Amino acid sequence: MADNWVKLGHVLFPAECLDCKKMIHRGETAFWLPTRGILHPKCGLGSKPVSYALSIYEANPTYDKNPFEKIHEHTPIFFAAKEWRASLDN
Repeated sequence: MADNWVKLGHVLFPAECLDCKKMIHRGETAFWLPTRGILHPKCGLGSKPVSYALSIYEANPTYDKNPFEKIHEHTPIFFAAKEWRASLDN
């Protein structure tokens, strides 16, 4: 299969198939891709491509930014929680 799908000899936890939406039960074989999900062995192999399933990643990710640029800044939730905690001391 394309996209480096991994064939699982037996599924450990039940999950829904991305293509047919039926449950894949424990012990069945399936194909798995970490960013997409799980498929029955015969689903997605016909004329319909399996790449239609959405990835967990953004379509146009911006990796140019520094993810730690604002790591020391507090959010409004922090300040609201700080005020609430201070009100308990009074």
